[in-house]
Amino acid sequence: MLKNMIHPFNKWWQFILANLGLGFLIIIFFNDLDTPVRILLGTLWAFLISSTQWLGHTYFQLKLSEKYNWLEHPVKRFIYTLFIIVFYSTLAFGVVQLFMNFIVFGKIPDYLLSFDFQYWGLPIIISLFIALIFTAISFLKSWKNEVVEKEKMKNEMLTYKYESLRNQINPHFMFNSLNVLSDLVYEDQKMAVNFIHKFSDIYRYVLDNRDKELVTVSEELAFVEKYIYLLKIRFEDKLQINIDIKNTEHKLIVPLALQLLIENSIKHNEVSTKNNLCVNVRVIDRNIEVSNRIKLKNIGENSKNIGLKNLAQQYSYFTDESVVVSEENNIFTVRIPLITESK
Repeated sequence: MLKNMIHPFNKWWQFILANLGLGFLIIIFFNDLDTPVRILLGTLWAFLISSTQWLGHTYFQLKLSEKYNWLEHPVKRFIYTLFIIVFYSTLAFGVVQLFMNFIVFGKIPDYLLSFDFQYWGLPIIISLFIALIFTAISFLKSWKNEVVEKEKMKNEMLTYKYESLRNQINPHFMFNSLNVLSDLVYEDQKMAVNFIHKFSDIYRYVLDNRDKELVTVSEELAFVEKYIYLLKIRFEDKLQINIDIKNTEHKLIVPLALQLLIENSIKHNEVSTKNNLCVNVRVIDRNIEVSNRIKLKNIGENSKNIGLKNLAQQYSYFTDESVVVSEENNIFTVRIPLITESK
């Protein structure tokens, strides 16, 4: 907060020097250069005015930004900005005048306490002018940041969709599925036909939803069931996936999120007769939790957690609730938020 208040300066000494320079320019403007003492006092006086105005304006702008975003509450933000800045500017100016008059002259002039408009009118007008400038700057900065943030989110979403599509159609998945299918053709032609149907449905879902930002939980579950069907044929009893998801009507999820998390469990853990893998998928509070006991493969692909990072970035676009990844008591768990469907 303090660092933001002296923006665009990075150091306090830069801020102080800039305001001292501004103070000196002010006394030059008012031609108050009679003696070195007057120059010093005048510069200090003007420095206090400029620095208190600067710090106060930036502080209130930051506080207002936290509560009233320019793009969401433009009218309220404009009214509050004008009122608060004008009020603060006038008050801060008066306090500095009272303080410096008392320090330098040992008394407070009557005109400062009389609230004579002839004296206070100019500070109020200047404050209004400053408020309008700060309002314009704040609005333009907020608008620019919003545009940049939306573009960043858009790029992150595209990255996630690309990664999801790439992971789904990755060579290992294709190779393993085709190997299973080649065996089924000779062993069980009926099951081979079912396998082909499920296999094609999976890719149809990927293609149909590649441009969607969110899908319903029921849609994702229907897809995951087909995906699990293929996995069960491949791993048989060595893999167990328990799904307990209820009461998720009007809830949305990022496409392929559950598939990614299940695939992640299989990718990094051993699935064998000796070490069966059990993946649990259930609803916890307002999240879907996917967990499994950790039994890492002795040899496997190196992981950079790109999929989980992209998933977290995708969710950040739709909700303030985070994707939570944890590892405790040899259990690896990922929780993804359920997003309420807008009616």
